[in-house]
Amino acid sequence: MTNVTVAERLNPIPFAGIRKVFEKANQLEASGQKVIHFEIGRPDFDTPAHIKAAAKLALDQGLVHYTPNSGLPALRQALAGRLNADKGLTYSPDTEIIMTAGGQEALYLSFLSILNEGDEVILPDPCFGPFPLAVRLAGGVPVKIGLQPQQNYCYDFAAVKKALSPKTKAIVVNSPHNPTGGVWSEDQLKTVAALATERGIWLICDDAYDNLVYEGCRVSPAGFAGLRERTILCGSLSKTYAMTGWRIGYIAAAEPVINAAIRLQQNIMLSLCSFAQYGAMAGLAGPQDCVRTMAGEFARRRNLVLAMIHDIPGLQLDGFPGGAFYAFPRITLPNITSAQVADYLLDHAGVAVVDGLAFGEKGNGHFRLSYAVAYEDCREGLERIAEAMKTLAQKCS
Repeated sequence: MTNVTVAERLNPIPFAGIRKVFEKANQLEASGQKVIHFEIGRPDFDTPAHIKAAAKLALDQGLVHYTPNSGLPALRQALAGRLNADKGLTYSPDTEIIMTAGGQEALYLSFLSILNEGDEVILPDPCFGPFPLAVRLAGGVPVKIGLQPQQNYCYDFAAVKKALSPKTKAIVVNSPHNPTGGVWSEDQLKTVAALATERGIWLICDDAYDNLVYEGCRVSPAGFAGLRERTILCGSLSKTYAMTGWRIGYIAAAEPVINAAIRLQQNIMLSLCSFAQYGAMAGLAGPQDCVRTMAGEFARRRNLVLAMIHDIPGLQLDGFPGGAFYAFPRITLPNITSAQVADYLLDHAGVAVVDGLAFGEKGNGHFRLSYAVAYEDCREGLERIAEAMKTLAQKCS
């Protein structure tokens, strides 16, 4: 076909850098090479048996048809119960919760629900790649603010205040943070909450990793006085229950936001996979031992990563990863880019990591390492990185 054009609004929307690395790593594996997958933020655990059993039962019972746009009532009830048990938050399952196709759709629906053309959104830099893209597709303007590694990878609040304008509509809070693993303190959360209250703007909380906090604060800003009505929680079952492929997420927010999100859902997704929702219900309402077990294993791997990175030449951790399953080391070698380092590690060491530039300008000079792989693979991957970085250090000197 000739003279085929696509919408101009897609011009600034690139293909995801993480997926490019993943695809190249898979090609190397197909050729017979063992690759350590530090690039994908995906738990290596199987979905817990009781969740799979509930989905299978739903299939056997013929529960395979359309569900309400906002999700099964019993699933929304189960989520409301979990938010109350884990965070002390109370949301009406009938009017203040919508189930979404993963946490990423929750973010897109949230931005589409509140942004008008030209509205500005404060975002962390570095950040999860879809943040600025979702803001742009909703007609908004992303305003990126650098993070402070030695302050839990929290915003530089002086820079935030300077960036606030009459067009500022929302501030994104992501703790635990992707790609750094930073976990904000309660005082830091209160500071950003006070800014939102003072300026009358939204807080959008990306809570994808809220159950993976090893050291630091587990408090939600929605629990602070006066903040519930201006906070939008975007969550996911993907990391908590190893359900990445099930695509179950949610928004918990004030009724007007949920009403807007439902109208979008009706015209985008219609409704979520029925039997996946029954599995999700079992996860939320059932025993949480599986969550604690997985979090404990991630914590064990994190300790290994912290111990081994310390001794790798050419790498330095400027901040402390207190949650999620990521480390974000800075490359200290001269005359080499983070993209070149990431390529070298994959091509010569069989270790896939993500160039930090995929997460924003402030990520340049770093790479993201996801320790969501088996403990022994973590050790082997770090040993491979150490040998490769020794070679690179000699070449760069």
